[in-house]
Amino acid sequence: MHFPLSRLLFVPLAAVLGTGCLVTSGPDPTPDDPCDPNPCTQGDKTLCVNEAGNARCLCKQGTILRPNGTCEPISTLNCPEHPGDSSEPDDCLTRAVTIASDVTTQRQQTIEPVGDYDFFRVDGKLRTVYSVTVEPGAGSLLPRLDVFDQGGQWISSKDGRPKAQVGFKARATAPYYVRVSHSPFDPSPGTGQYALSLTPLGEDVHGDSPAEATTIVPDVAGTSSPTDRDGRLEYEQDEDWFAIAVTKDVLYRIEFDTSRVVPSMAGFTKEDVKTPFYTWRNSFVEIRAASTTTLYLVMYSDEGVTGNYGFRVFRF
Repeated sequence: MHFPLSRLLFVPLAAVLGTGCLVTSGPDPTPDDPCDPNPCTQGDKTLCVNEAGNARCLCKQGTILRPNGTCEPISTLNCPEHPGDSSEPDDCLTRAVTIASDVTTQRQQTIEPVGDYDFFRVDGKLRTVYSVTVEPGAGSLLPRLDVFDQGGQWISSKDGRPKAQVGFKARATAPYYVRVSHSPFDPSPGTGQYALSLTPLGEDVHGDSPAEATTIVPDVAGTSSPTDRDGRLEYEQDEDWFAIAVTKDVLYRIEFDTSRVVPSMAGFTKEDVKTPFYTWRNSFVEIRAASTTTLYLVMYSDEGVTGNYGFRVFRF
């Protein structure tokens, strides 16, 4: 998600929590299989998959998820067959062309005829970030990229100008799907050649949710050897979450390394991790805690800014 930059000077942190401690626990050495017994008994969503320890119900084989949430039998109506390049038919998830996901992979294909979809399957690895790029070639194609998870749920998209590029992180070791089509931003029908590139960017260093936040212990102001914190915004939709146990009335200062990318930053409290109490994009930020709580700092891309960043956190 992206958070609009605030115009307010400062909004205090939320109510007192007491210790504000962060508690983590190690993984269960012998985790139970959430799909045994199979909890998926509703309608045609009877295929159970284990997504990072959680059960998820998907459409059974031979059916495909529709926008209204039902599972529809696969037919030429929802998965068309037509002439085109050598990868046809590939107009739906179940007929997606599998491409290597552990190395940079390139393919040359075409959108033909008008209304054609090309689906690609990426066997994602947990926490790995992937970048997908489509460059149009001969023809009138203005490409659009859409990314879906294994259940057919839409994740992200990007329209070409004329190149289209989108990134995503695998939140489970599972198939993900990339769809290439003609952009609806072009009012004219478009077909043509394109080159698709998939690049694995490695494991995301910092999590993108409160549960996966990297814990930070601030340095005391004036220390001779403060701790450097490093991160990287891999793609436009990337978020890096950091957690700090803050104390009421203490001033905290976040200083960014201006020789690298300066990300946008949003502040949340443990009491509300949905709505930021403030957003910034500056070389440094000062926050005086109005309560003892857990403060979450979220580094994110604004206006397409990506790359390496660095910062330090001090308490006064």
